[in-house]
Amino acid sequence: MNFALTLALILITTTIAGHIFVRLGQPAVIGQMLVGILLGPTVLHLIPLTHTITIFADLGVVVLMFLAGLETDTAGLRKHLWPSVAVATLGIAVPVGTTYLLARAWNLSQMTSLFTGIVFSATSVSISVAVMRELGVLTGRAGSIILGAAVLDDIAAVMMMGLFMGMTGDGAGNMGVQLLLQAGFMVATWVIVRWLAPMLMRLASHLLVPFGRELTGLGLCLLMAGVAEVVGLSAALGAFFAGIAVSQTKVRGDVARAVDAIGTGIFVPVFFVSIGLHLHLGAQTNWLFVAALTVLAVVSKWLGAGLGAKLTGSSTVQASVIGAGMISRGEMALIVALMGERAGLLPGSEYDVIIAAIILATIIAPFILRWQVQVERRKANG
Repeated sequence: MNFALTLALILITTTIAGHIFVRLGQPAVIGQMLVGILLGPTVLHLIPLTHTITIFADLGVVVLMFLAGLETDTAGLRKHLWPSVAVATLGIAVPVGTTYLLARAWNLSQMTSLFTGIVFSATSVSISVAVMRELGVLTGRAGSIILGAAVLDDIAAVMMMGLFMGMTGDGAGNMGVQLLLQAGFMVATWVIVRWLAPMLMRLASHLLVPFGRELTGLGLCLLMAGVAEVVGLSAALGAFFAGIAVSQTKVRGDVARAVDAIGTGIFVPVFFVSIGLHLHLGAQTNWLFVAALTVLAVVSKWLGAGLGAKLTGSSTVQASVIGAGMISRGEMALIVALMGERAGLLPGSEYDVIIAAIILATIIAPFILRWQVQVERRKANG
């Protein structure tokens, strides 16, 4: 099947599935991820995970996080910095520790067990962003804390992975340079948010080309996403910061509408389908280990991040919402797992189990987040 037919099949099926799940009172993204499982190698074998689909999926993540940055309340991020730090810290420590112990109990080696813990420490907030946007809670207190904690989570996961690779001898010589590059990127991001982005968007307002401001904003998004990836951070992180930069300008609404139309219409559905396409389950799968890892992935992140929120002033109900928003692993955990597999830290059988648990936890996460948001709203309304 050529790519045009593949893309048509993805867009049609995700539209139908999303509509069905919304009618059932569930997030549309769940239907889109299930389409990936149905059409992928686990069930119908209609769509393989090709390089082109991966590129479209990567762009979907970038667009989704750029939109999240555009809609982020930066004052709220600054206001809730300490809760975000606490949520990120406990949301990493609890999954790393408990997953390590489970892997050791399953007779995995010490190094493989530790790396498995690092894999499940990562949060992929792109799934939660889609659900929070759909529910209209992205700009509230919980949304600000989840976004702030997810950014810190992303940076911490990358640094832990770099340190671990260094300890095992893979890339140890480049680790210091990489950390310096990452620090330089963060400094450059502050300059872009403070001065460069407003200047660029003012200049773009005078361009005599259609959608000049929108294209300039999208170009800045792709530039920061690409540079972030070059220095060893995730493209999603760079795109999020680009969104925050453009959100400080008067054209944020125009840019958001234009990017939302093309991103949500094409690239974002491919991203959610690609999550399902990663899944390879068969008769040889260790289902008990998959189930145990999936449950632990959900519970450890939910409880760890929720405890961090509770300790910094959130109510029990809101802390549960924040913990639920941090459950999703998605593309960040998949990337870390893939790097571990390539470095020989995750043997083939364990790698397949871990990928399955990541995807199942990612599919479960939107159900829990929506449920917790509804509980919070019922409590607020008496």
